[in-house]
Amino acid sequence: MICPKCMHDNPPGLKLCQKCQSALTASSNNETQRTSGSIESEFEFRRGQVVNGRFTVLDLIGRGGMGRIYKVHDNVLGEDVALKTLLPQFLRDKMVVERFFNEARIARKLAHPNIVRVHDIGSAGRGMYISMEYVQGDSLRGMLEKLPPGKRLPLAEVLRIVEELCVALEYAHQYTIHRDIKPENIMLENGRRVKLMDFGISKLMDNTRMTGASVVMGTPYYMSPEQLRNSHEVDQRADIYSVGVVLYEVLTGNMPTGVPRPASQMLAEIPPAMDEIVAKCVDPDPEKRFQNAAELRAALRPIMDILASGKNVEKTLARHRKMRDAKPLPWRRIAGVALIAVLIAVMVVGTRAAYQHWQSAAPATEVTGGVPGDRFGELAQLVSTVRPRVEPLSRSSQDMRAMFEAAESRWGEAVTEHRDGGGGAVATAGEALQRFLAMALLREGMVFVQAGNVVVDGVPQTVPAFLMDTTEVTIGQYAEFCRGVEGGWRIPEELRVVMDAYPDYPVAWVSWFDARAYAMFKGKALPTRAQWARAAYGGNNASDQYPWGAEWQGNACNCQGQAVVAAKSFDHDQTWSGCYDMAGNVSEWTATCPAAEAAKREPDFGDSMAVCGGSFTTGATPLSALHNMAYEMRAADLGFRCVMNIGTTAADVQTVLARLH
Repeated sequence: MICPKCMHDNPPGLKLCQKCQSALTASSNNETQRTSGSIESEFEFRRGQVVNGRFTVLDLIGRGGMGRIYKVHDNVLGEDVALKTLLPQFLRDKMVVERFFNEARIARKLAHPNIVRVHDIGSAGRGMYISMEYVQGDSLRGMLEKLPPGKRLPLAEVLRIVEELCVALEYAHQYTIHRDIKPENIMLENGRRVKLMDFGISKLMDNTRMTGASVVMGTPYYMSPEQLRNSHEVDQRADIYSVGVVLYEVLTGNMPTGVPRPASQMLAEIPPAMDEIVAKCVDPDPEKRFQNAAELRAALRPIMDILASGKNVEKTLARHRKMRDAKPLPWRRIAGVALIAVLIAVMVVGTRAAYQHWQSAAPATEVTGGVPGDRFGELAQLVSTVRPRVEPLSRSSQDMRAMFEAAESRWGEAVTEHRDGGGGAVATAGEALQRFLAMALLREGMVFVQAGNVVVDGVPQTVPAFLMDTTEVTIGQYAEFCRGVEGGWRIPEELRVVMDAYPDYPVAWVSWFDARAYAMFKGKALPTRAQWARAAYGGNNASDQYPWGAEWQGNACNCQGQAVVAAKSFDHDQTWSGCYDMAGNVSEWTATCPAAEAAKREPDFGDSMAVCGGSFTTGATPLSALHNMAYEMRAADLGFRCVMNIGTTAADVQTVLARLH
């Protein structure tokens, strides 16, 4: 029974529409069926029917007032896709046809893991169709409707869905405004990954033909006030409003109409902090909303992290606010000037002794720490051991000489800071030691990434120094690993035919477990997400959008091609740290698994791992973007690169020096 108001397809026998609660009268529904049934039958496909000699119809998976959606097998691509049809009677409506074409034009520009991919547009008989990615799963609306009465999705799951929706919008807003965000257009692939669909009424940033000032397009319950007034003059904040409505609906089961009650007053498990986020999303004034999807994600992230840790959200947030607002303690009142003078004198004496020992120390085979509790003294001892062992390496190349001089300079700064009572002396000394150690660890095809800060999901993080592969692991390198492992390592079937022909191309079709096994075999590790971000955009003045800057350049990397290309094929796709192909070619596994870290365990099957970087399928993907992939997932555009972590303990130093023998 199709609702005459919102065109929602309801089960037979209902008196009210499930979606908009409008009356479903037998006469109106019979009339609708009568006037359109004969025409619809001309463009309804049967199971087993071959459309245009290409698509074999497998099943009808959705129907609406304007068309149907079929699951079909694309005999050219060799995969199942979805076929969205437009019924012939609507071909006379220029606005509807323009919407239909607009969906194909816009969605073809959008290549992102959280957006349903459109392949092609065509015609069959008197109708038209769009072929698109087939998503095995259900819409958020379908998921909500299947919940038992009174039940709601867990808060952590709701926030995960909204965060992935924000990731999709953060990417899409570079090109278009969706303008019809609602549960029906949010697909959940196998109940997990969010896939945003239906850009049919979107407006490309550079296209002003589609809608006029007098035309209102969208779904009223989810539309912002400015969109209701004028669909033409809206920006990304209209989508933020719609996300807020969806968030409130999923949390409470109600729409925020009239003067809505705060969600936390309706359900005890919803923390009051969520009320502030929803209220900011749906503020009538666009200037008072979150200004973009990234801001909304940043607001959700602290709550998600606290939920993952099992702590009380409100108490933890309150404690953080209290710590943030607290004033620094007045040291003079606590210690007194005399005590500070004594501390400085002690540090000066200790620094001089350490410095003299460092200058006169001879190479050592056994590494020991300093006085227990004196971390600077321990580092001074370690530096005195390592420095003379790596100094000969500085004569091997200009790069090595530069690394040695930088380490010397950093150690001199550490000594000065310690002598002057600076609080950062230990950190600076640790960085100097890492630079010396990096000289011993550095291998061809790797770069040294110095310690520093990087912002990940809006949160600044300090990342210790490490070495990283300049390119993604190649097919040739992976083949060598597979053959070198005792007893051999399983070679993915997709790689067997190309292993010898394309050794310089990035490896793909490997699971996270395969990637980690390779890294361990090489004495390396997979990078954490923070390490990946640091190497990608953590340098001074580096953009978190693309290696070459904040503006997209279509030919600067391999992200709009048909397949991978050889590593280092694009000079512009080189980050500040010297790493290539972080914006394109293949996306990359990382060692970061939020669920495993929260539970303090190893990742396991079913866990989602953080995947970074763009690929040849993703289109323009900012370096700061993130998507998650199941631990066991394999894909044509998913590979990895490795890092070598540089520890600063006596045991770490002993291990590194052993490699120099």
